[in-house]
Amino acid sequence: EFHPCGAFCFCARVTGEERREGGMSDDEYSSGMEMEDSEDDGGMFFDDEQDLDTSALSKKNLEVTFIPLTSSDIETEQKRAIQQVMDLTQLPAHVARQLLQEMRWSYEALAELYFDDADRLLSKAGAMVGGNVTAHCPAAAVADGEEVTCQVCWDDCEGGEVAERMTKIEACGHVLCNDCWRRHLKVQIEDEGQAARIPCAGEISLEGGRTGRCNIVLDEVVVEKLLHQGGDEGLVSKYCKRLVQTYVNNNPSVKWCPGTDCTNAVRITSSFDSSSFHTAVACSAEPNAHHWCFNCREHPHAPAECEDVVKWRKKCQDDSETCNWLQANTKDCPKCRVAINKDGGCNHIHCKQCDNHFCWVCLGQFEHTTYQHTCNKFVADESNVHSSRAALERYMHHFERFSNHAKSREFESRLREQTLVKMQEMQEVGNKTYMEVQFMKQATSQLIESRQTLQWTYVVGFYEPRWLVRNIFEMNQAELENATEQLSNMLESEDVIRWCGEKDRAQMISQTNTVKTRLDHLNKALEEWKTTYLKGIDDGSLVDEPPEDGGSQR
Repeated sequence: EFHPCGAFCFCARVTGEERREGGMSDDEYSSGMEMEDSEDDGGMFFDDEQDLDTSALSKKNLEVTFIPLTSSDIETEQKRAIQQVMDLTQLPAHVARQLLQEMRWSYEALAELYFDDADRLLSKAGAMVGGNVTAHCPAAAVADGEEVTCQVCWDDCEGGEVAERMTKIEACGHVLCNDCWRRHLKVQIEDEGQAARIPCAGEISLEGGRTGRCNIVLDEVVVEKLLHQGGDEGLVSKYCKRLVQTYVNNNPSVKWCPGTDCTNAVRITSSFDSSSFHTAVACSAEPNAHHWCFNCREHPHAPAECEDVVKWRKKCQDDSETCNWLQANTKDCPKCRVAINKDGGCNHIHCKQCDNHFCWVCLGQFEHTTYQHTCNKFVADESNVHSSRAALERYMHHFERFSNHAKSREFESRLREQTLVKMQEMQEVGNKTYMEVQFMKQATSQLIESRQTLQWTYVVGFYEPRWLVRNIFEMNQAELENATEQLSNMLESEDVIRWCGEKDRAQMISQTNTVKTRLDHLNKALEEWKTTYLKGIDDGSLVDEPPEDGGSQR
């Protein structure tokens, strides 16, 4: 949806109050929506649903939760924040920036501390106002004609050379030659990556005769003046660029998009709930926009927790090869359940641990004295004996199903293309209108969303967070999986014209709605369980104990 800042947001429609606050009239908003609708009518399919966790679009929660930002948007928002502080404090722009940088771009926190103790805030930020020193540093006046020594290279200047070759920081009184200042700035910008908090290069006297680094921060006016004098425009450009980037790098409510070569960022609003499952954001409204979890900057993974996703990826990376080798090359002894590797051609296996003799092929008892053993007939093994391999089998159970849904989603782009072709064929051969074939687009989007959620439910099932009601969760998971497979089979049907019939068309629409209903039931149950558990922890009715099996600790 179109937001007053000029960016598109997927999460909800902008309310009239928000439009008025952003300076957008109802007519302007309507015109923007008509333009968006006209693009869709032109055949731009799937532009608003690619990989986005659309289950976040709850009817009871229509607030805008995130706003994509381009490079120009970032600069505009930064200037707006600086102007707000200037209006509040009547301080110059460079000082306002220093205060915002110190308070991590939180206007509310800055205003509270400023009115509580302005001098403390200014000192904390290393700023100076009106020539007043805001840090305990020695100030030395430079009189006309007095000889001045650079406090770094110890070069002396006097008379007219002082104003030409020396620069004094009024906040602390430190005087360095311009060459030393520029060398200091170059190291800070290029090597240290600093921009908004470049410290003064001078030293201060401490108790006991010791010396320490000056805690004054060089403001952008001084830095840009020194860099321009040095003639290094490349360094000036890099400094200005990094100064703008500090709005994102030091702002907890804004993060860079992790997509390859993407220069956009995303800002979350006060409506964003970082503890919910639905933390997916998008860097733009383009069809190929990158979607990611704002908390961990990974691909969207609802309903799995961020910390479980990190552990799961590490476990998959560490254990997959081991699991594959064990499954391909070892079997458990039927008696003691120890893993055994067969390194010869004979199927007679002798377990050294329990002295058991068994057949490698069927795992049945092997008569090693007469070697009379046959296993050509199939006999189902209905035993469910616990073994040391149980943990491995449990992991492989979840990993295989996780990978299966992940692989199915890899064919997503091909599925979208096939759907477009089928929709076109239904219009041309089946004599259907554009609107009459939209159910195919909706079914495809619903299938992709469902597979993404199913993929990550196996991470939830593996780690079993303490709030999970396992039996109900597995029932909902199975129902969603069955409904999803049925819808997938329908979409993969070669007989496209079949779906032009009213009965078959209604069947696919009904199945799409069934998948959506099952998905909503699963998401709602998970949200309610987690919310109830966290409320119990907060009010003391539940105890947050460490997990016994490596599950999530909440």
